[in-house]
Amino acid sequence: MKRLCSILFCLLFLFAGRPAAQATATEATAVDRSAPRLMVTEYGLDTGVLTPGEAGKLTVTMKNTNNRRAIFNLKLMLSDDSGDLIQNGMNTRFINAVYAGGTYTLEAELTARHSAAVGRHSLTLTTEYEDGEFQSYSSSDTLYVDVRQPADLSFSGAELPAKIVEGDTVTVTLTLMNTGKAQLSNCKADFDIKGLLGGGTAFGGDLAPGESKTVSANLRAESEQLGATKGKITVTYEDEYGEIYVKTADVSTAIEKKVEVAATPVEEQKKTLPWWLYGSAGILLGGGAAFGVTYGVFAAKQRKQDELRL
Repeated sequence: MKRLCSILFCLLFLFAGRPAAQATATEATAVDRSAPRLMVTEYGLDTGVLTPGEAGKLTVTMKNTNNRRAIFNLKLMLSDDSGDLIQNGMNTRFINAVYAGGTYTLEAELTARHSAAVGRHSLTLTTEYEDGEFQSYSSSDTLYVDVRQPADLSFSGAELPAKIVEGDTVTVTLTLMNTGKAQLSNCKADFDIKGLLGGGTAFGGDLAPGESKTVSANLRAESEQLGATKGKITVTYEDEYGEIYVKTADVSTAIEKKVEVAATPVEEQKKTLPWWLYGSAGILLGGGAAFGVTYGVFAAKQRKQDELRL
């Protein structure tokens, strides 16, 4: 009896385990038979964006998402429908295999034509490959590349006098110039110099390519900061895509203590005429008197003669 029970128990165990084993084998077969897929996981330009007339290296990483089956005889083709982006070398690549769960990195050097339109361009990456049973597959991905005009700004006048007397105010004037080919906006200069008050922010606004503007700030030297001091003038601006650029300049000066000069009384000087002026006046007065006497005698004689004639 015990032997019969043992045989029945073994048979039940075998039949109960067979469906589970068959299910496991079926699942493994289903995984093995799944189609391998090559997908783009990431891509980017080493330059971030392309500038018309300049080149950049595009890097595309692709992964075989099937962890059990490899893919073979890959053909990759990168194309630009607009024709503004030129790929240096062949635009078609051949790869022998990408193993299960493996990756492949495609590198291509792209050059934007001088006439390339500014904005976002789309590239199409087409892939063709086979599995281990020579079954063919194909797929395509769209990659986006931005073409932008270079944004650049230069400035001059970021300097301070060698010395500033406490309490005095100096005016710092900067000339901002758009030296790039893109429209710039929100151009401004910030003044942060220890011991000089009233700097703050000077706004320049928008700058078209080749345009220049001047911004200024009045800085007052405070008494609490005497001696050598330094700080920064920071210029910021944005391109057409809202990207912010920052440039700085180091400046320095010395704040000197103000020296009060006491007023010196001026003694009133006696107003005297030079001796030669007195002499000249005496001669003139004496000559005038002599002329008057002579003229009087002559007039008396003339009257007497006129009376005798009558």
